[in-house]
Amino acid sequence: MSRVSRLGRTLGRSRPAGLIAGILPLLATILLPSPASGASAPWETRAILAPRLKAPVFAPGQLLVKFPESISRAEIERVAREEGGTLVEMVTPDGLAKLRFDPSADVVDAMQRWSRRTDIEYAAPNLVAHAFFVPNDTTIAEFDLGWSLRQVGVFDAWDIVTGSPKILLAIIDTGVAFEDHPIPDYERPFLWPGTTMYRRSPELPGRFRPGWDFVNNDAHPDDDNGHGTFVATIAAGQANNVAGSAGIAFGVTLLPIKVIDYRGDAFNDNLVKGIRFAADQRADVINLSLGYPPISFLRASGFTDSMLVAIFKPLRDAIRYAQRRGATIVAAAGNFDVGEVSLPAGFPGVIAVGATGVDRSRASYSSYGRELDFMAPGGDFTELNGDGIQDYVAMMSIKPHRSEGSLAKPDSFGVFFQFGTSNSSAHVSGAVSLLMSLGVKDEDKIVKALRDTAFNPFSNSPCFDSTYGYGLIQIDKAVRKLARHKKPRHWRHFAQGEFEVDMISPNPILGAAELELRAARAGTVTARVFDVRGALVRTLAAGPVPTGTSMLRWDGRNDRGDAVPTGIYFFRIETPEGSSSHKVAFLR
Repeated sequence: MSRVSRLGRTLGRSRPAGLIAGILPLLATILLPSPASGASAPWETRAILAPRLKAPVFAPGQLLVKFPESISRAEIERVAREEGGTLVEMVTPDGLAKLRFDPSADVVDAMQRWSRRTDIEYAAPNLVAHAFFVPNDTTIAEFDLGWSLRQVGVFDAWDIVTGSPKILLAIIDTGVAFEDHPIPDYERPFLWPGTTMYRRSPELPGRFRPGWDFVNNDAHPDDDNGHGTFVATIAAGQANNVAGSAGIAFGVTLLPIKVIDYRGDAFNDNLVKGIRFAADQRADVINLSLGYPPISFLRASGFTDSMLVAIFKPLRDAIRYAQRRGATIVAAAGNFDVGEVSLPAGFPGVIAVGATGVDRSRASYSSYGRELDFMAPGGDFTELNGDGIQDYVAMMSIKPHRSEGSLAKPDSFGVFFQFGTSNSSAHVSGAVSLLMSLGVKDEDKIVKALRDTAFNPFSNSPCFDSTYGYGLIQIDKAVRKLARHKKPRHWRHFAQGEFEVDMISPNPILGAAELELRAARAGTVTARVFDVRGALVRTLAAGPVPTGTSMLRWDGRNDRGDAVPTGIYFFRIETPEGSSSHKVAFLR
């Protein structure tokens, strides 16, 4: 039987089409307008296992219109005026524009009217995605923090490899608690009254690449919800410290990107910009723990296949953009308990992940279907491991947003509990990042290793079924499979007298270069930058460094403080134990 549905072929997936996923609340609050009127319905609170979905959420009075790439901004403004609208902004540099029109007008009618024009490629509503999750309160008790890590075998995997700072993992979510930063006045109304500072999570002390907040349009993608911090900590939280648990790929570099607001909603234009931003930063892995109602629900609401293709076209193009730039994209399968994977998990090449509970069976809420790739721990309503609480995934995060009357506290950290396929997606993003830390960047090889080693309760061999995909990931087995011919290297295992230098920043370099020196013992280090003629440009360090890890940074200036021109440069690091050279291309 073919594994390609009709809409799957229409949307361009080589497997049957589905919809986006995430961590779904125990009481799912979903704002849904009628497709006929475009008006917003009141908030409806429904049990998780029976969500009453009428239609997707659209931003009132907005359309995303794709113009030809060659068209000028002035021409776009002229065309918008012809249709009674105005240009808000260019979402992408290749012609995707956000337009505003009368908010009382019907969004679907406007989309269909614009779609009849011959001078555009398509028009789509500005759809709203949701972060689906169920936070629970902290507890002062003995509980099984590590069940999800044991279930996927990561403890044994860490004997072979831990996360490499060369691997860049993008968390596209509600932001991440990655810095100490004063809360801007325009963000304070969305947070617990009286809080004044965003704080860095003690579970996220590692490296971060500068990200972006597309919700508030600033350079501080801080978390005002809790969801993004939870997801980031599952994937790459710190290990070997007192607090919380441990992330799958601790040690990788994180790229925080905020596209979801404090309530857990993401407008499609921000999601598109976030995915493209991650791709432009050359993210190796992109985690998407968010989603939309299933396509079948939207069809039942009266949307035709051609309308659905238009609605999801901006998102599909963004996914393709990232894939062409080498990103591996992992997304949650959905929390709808239906045989249909959500988008973007259902798009071609995206790794779709469903959820298991403590007993390794499919979680009661987890979506499934022929588009599913893997299962990973998500938690469930059960209490099977004897710790006295429901079998949620536990992780350190900020006090999360629960309702308008219970806002997030970004300066208050504790161990919180939640369940959902967002957790599962984060486990697989961490697994992929860990496997890449072995030096394997080929996505096909990584997926094959995960498939060949996954646990499937329906079969003793790696075969596919629509309930478990290829099965529950087993990271230790996948690591051993890929590392069979590789000698693992860890700075903590270096023999005395050895050292290693890693290039952390991408090459070519835009802005600043960062290197990490990992030494087995304290000693004197000289780090210098030379141009292609061999002339000294800058001395970065000349003195003692401690045992362990040290960072070196070059801002593209010479010893006089002048900016150097674009060109090829060489780092030379010398220690009493040896030397290391690295060639970089610096771009202005």
